[in-house]
Amino acid sequence: MARPRVHLLRLLFVLIVLLPSLASAADGGKNLRRITIVSVSDWHAQLEPISLTIDDKQQQVGGAAILKYYFDQERQRNPRGTLIVTAGDAFGATPPLSSFFEDVPGIEAQNAMGFNIDTLGNHSFDYGLDRLRKLMDQAKFPYVAANIVGRDGRTIAPPYRIFTKNGVKVGVIGIGHPRTPEVVFPGRTGDYQFLDPVPVINQHAKRLRRQGAHLVIVIAHIGADAIGADGMPLGPLGDVANAVKGVDVLIGDHSDVSVNTVVNKVIVVENKSKGVQYAVIDIEYDIHKKAILTQSVTQKRPLVEGATPDKNVQAIIDKYQAKLQPLFDQKVGETAMVLSRSRQEESLLGNLETDILRKTYQTQLAFDASGALRSDIPSSYQPANKTLRRTGSGYAAGPPYDIVQGDFFSVFPFGNVAVTFKITGKVLWEALENGLSHGAFEGGKFANTAGRFPQISGFKYHFDPRKPAGERIVSVTLADGTPIPKDNKEYTVVTGDFVFYGGDGFTMLNTGSGTTRELVADTISRVVQQMGTISVKSEGRITRVETSSQLMPPPLAPAADKPQQTVVQANGLAQQRYGPANVNIYAPPGGGWGTEPLFRLPLAGGPRIPHCGWRN
Repeated sequence: MARPRVHLLRLLFVLIVLLPSLASAADGGKNLRRITIVSVSDWHAQLEPISLTIDDKQQQVGGAAILKYYFDQERQRNPRGTLIVTAGDAFGATPPLSSFFEDVPGIEAQNAMGFNIDTLGNHSFDYGLDRLRKLMDQAKFPYVAANIVGRDGRTIAPPYRIFTKNGVKVGVIGIGHPRTPEVVFPGRTGDYQFLDPVPVINQHAKRLRRQGAHLVIVIAHIGADAIGADGMPLGPLGDVANAVKGVDVLIGDHSDVSVNTVVNKVIVVENKSKGVQYAVIDIEYDIHKKAILTQSVTQKRPLVEGATPDKNVQAIIDKYQAKLQPLFDQKVGETAMVLSRSRQEESLLGNLETDILRKTYQTQLAFDASGALRSDIPSSYQPANKTLRRTGSGYAAGPPYDIVQGDFFSVFPFGNVAVTFKITGKVLWEALENGLSHGAFEGGKFANTAGRFPQISGFKYHFDPRKPAGERIVSVTLADGTPIPKDNKEYTVVTGDFVFYGGDGFTMLNTGSGTTRELVADTISRVVQQMGTISVKSEGRITRVETSSQLMPPPLAPAADKPQQTVVQANGLAQQRYGPANVNIYAPPGGGWGTEPLFRLPLAGGPRIPHCGWRN
């Protein structure tokens, strides 16, 4: 006889759950308002599509004209209630099609794509405040930045903006990366302070609520380091989400990690970078009850196939391509494999750069931050000549692959200069510890997105990512196995000026005198042209310690024609993303790298490209 009572209880439960929706439906739905937020992360003015392997098929994804097509589709679903947002680094560290023209093409494209709001990322400051302000002035959308504050107490941009969409007041707070002064070229941020995000967010969220905001959105140039076993974001983005109050949506950026979850009752989203993924956040809001009824997040791939490029955006791209291609499409050499990069292990491209710098300037050692390398080779630059052998779809197949001038500007967009100086063993250990101070050992793997991870030449090091930051270096030796102790013995070394002047935490280096040389991009491009075909070989310069048997420094290398072989277990994600690792670059027969750069900056009639910093 208890069964009818059970059915009655179930019916009452269903009615209670559905009551708000039923009431709204009975009211004709007039109180229900849909708000749609479309977001991209770390776009870096990727004006042209990128080739990705999706379901074992090479496909073209993204690009400004294609993204505009998809944005329009989302707007048509909700014409009165859609916001298009991004969270910094829409310009800075960009491909040649934008960076060569001082990132004006990127801003023009953003205007044409219909962005509603943006904030400032670390790369927004790459070329200093004057360039930044010029680009902000050219934007037809507002910037917000609540935690970037000058000595006079004023923020570099308004802290927030209120939009009224579909009758709903939506407050948007902008947040810059708190470590920006450390990770761009010293001095480029002026006297601005980058405050701790959480107190600033909570303060302005409270203020927005007092001003009548129904929803509070945060666009923050802060990213996740990785995704934990529980699906939650690890690192700064998760930390901020757990600590904020009065926030409905937190949109992250900066780290190229895909996030789609709820933390602390806050929708938390971050997309893969360069426009290869975008998020659509739909919120059903009851204007009468002042409450969110439903919410959903869908992350999508803007595939080129089946989409129609927007004509106005494509016209902007075509205009700058016509100016750039005569110079940047020139073939300068070829490579037997993709020269990949990595921020958590030795990389092909890192070895290429540091080997060439060391041999050119005849130093014992060379190192650079992995964040200096902004693209693989072949890069994302797309020459007009489709008969070239490239990795992107639409080109002739490789390997070998053809290298063009545009590749060097894609890899080294900042105009950094090589610097030679002397370093003691003690300072070298300190510098390496700084380079390995980020990243974490999670689930049996080392994950790191920080750009300070050191790529090297002329020496080797072992590190243990399970140890605390500052204690991770196990051993450092010269290439022949001779130990480099923590003492005052000096070695000659070359690096980029960003690292030498203390960027990315390498402040221990800027204590003595150094000699500036030529642009890193000039040096690398000239040598590659002289080599013709680049030959690489596995070497094992960087070893990640994961077993007790690896804790001892390697023995002295035997005298032989072939270098000692060391197998380094590669992290699965890095291997998939960046390809193989551990190479040795061999000079062409006869030696000698030459002295004349292949091309100089600024080029005649072109913009001036000053050196600057990088990271992420």
